[in-house]
Amino acid sequence: MKMKLWAVLLLSTTLSVSAMAGIKEAVKAFDKAEYETAYPEMMALAGEGNPEAAYYMGKMYLDGLGVDADVEKAIKYFEQADKGYYSEATVQLGKMALTGEGMSENKDLGIQYLKKAAYAGNGNAMYELGKLYEKGEGVEKNYTYAFGFFYMGALKGEKRSQVKAARYYLTGRGIPQDHAAAVRWYVRAANQGYIPAQQEWAELRMSHPRLRNPVDAFSWYSILAAYNSDEVGKSAAERRDAIGGSFDGALLAEQQKKIMNWRPVPAERSVPVRERISAVMPIIPGFNDEETTKTRLESGESLQSDGSLYGITPQMIDTALENKDRSKLEKKVEAAAQSGRAKVYGYYGDLLRDRFQDNASAAQWYRKGAEADEPYAQYQLGKSYCEGRGINPPSVPECYGWMLTARGNTKDPNLRFTIKNAIVSIEGAATDEELKAGKAKADERKAQKQATAEKEEKKSGLFNLF
Repeated sequence: MKMKLWAVLLLSTTLSVSAMAGIKEAVKAFDKAEYETAYPEMMALAGEGNPEAAYYMGKMYLDGLGVDADVEKAIKYFEQADKGYYSEATVQLGKMALTGEGMSENKDLGIQYLKKAAYAGNGNAMYELGKLYEKGEGVEKNYTYAFGFFYMGALKGEKRSQVKAARYYLTGRGIPQDHAAAVRWYVRAANQGYIPAQQEWAELRMSHPRLRNPVDAFSWYSILAAYNSDEVGKSAAERRDAIGGSFDGALLAEQQKKIMNWRPVPAERSVPVRERISAVMPIIPGFNDEETTKTRLESGESLQSDGSLYGITPQMIDTALENKDRSKLEKKVEAAAQSGRAKVYGYYGDLLRDRFQDNASAAQWYRKGAEADEPYAQYQLGKSYCEGRGINPPSVPECYGWMLTARGNTKDPNLRFTIKNAIVSIEGAATDEELKAGKAKADERKAQKQATAEKEEKKSGLFNLF
């Protein structure tokens, strides 16, 4: 086996192993502005390779929180966190590159950082990219693409993107006008307790000819008044009282009861899981169009990065890292697989490889997906065999066999293109004996699959009479 095969297929990213002990306590101290407590703990954790701690170290040095501001140190910590797949740090680097804060202004680099974070499912990055397209900063102004990023962020529960999506639907800017969709997104952002959304929505309920509903406006002004003791609350109380003065006693009592039961909804629960799964993603050139996706696949990047599709949140991942206990994650994975979403195996394999730095376990879960006939998992299992990543020793026949199987199963043109290129590389580097053995494995799997299908067909009482 020639060495160039490994060079073609080897993933380039190597991360430090994260030590998660104490991160929750350190973050709590940071949130309480107890920087003297947070700093030494964060510094120790960052030194052990914890990407979240490195991000917070960057924040402290950037903003001078408990330490003298030092933008160069901040950038070093953000870069460490970025290499550890902590996407908020990636967003921060993107924003700094765009503005030239602490580094030379480089809009192309800034956009690359933001796209990298958006690929990882970061709603903040999606919002920032939407703003760039909305304003035409670093990219050509395009309201359709701006809406696309806002919509993807809104699906992730990003409240600012939800308001943006609502406005675009309301005005028909970049997307066909849809008042029902506008209502949906305004309410979702308002239900998160996002004050600008609540204010805007309450005002629309009073003033917009198609959306006017004084009773609903009364409710939202009441919520604003109840949850805010500053000028926002005072102004909302005045609006509430002016509207409620025209209500009869029964209606007023009914609305007050509803208001008392209202509680903010967490971002991850603001959009139904079914909608996130079934939503059609907007295609944005340079982000998720066919050519860009092909390039990302060829470079070895993961595509299935949105765990929310399977009920897995970033908080669950962080907890699993901290406690070194993946049992809750694995229950979610198996539940998704049992419901017919075998793609979850490929996602979880990627997660184990990239965040948990556990190549051996990643290969095991890729195998589960491969045996469930999921082509992306078959492709990744093939790569694992080629690279010896989590599998020792490497096996060219297994690598080639799984690549052939994946090619025969996938209908995704991007994945098919990538698999085709990988197969060409393997065929140019492997021996005839290795290729023959790999093809035999693929043929055997194909025959077994056909036999199983025929057996199931007979069981169901269906016969091919022709």
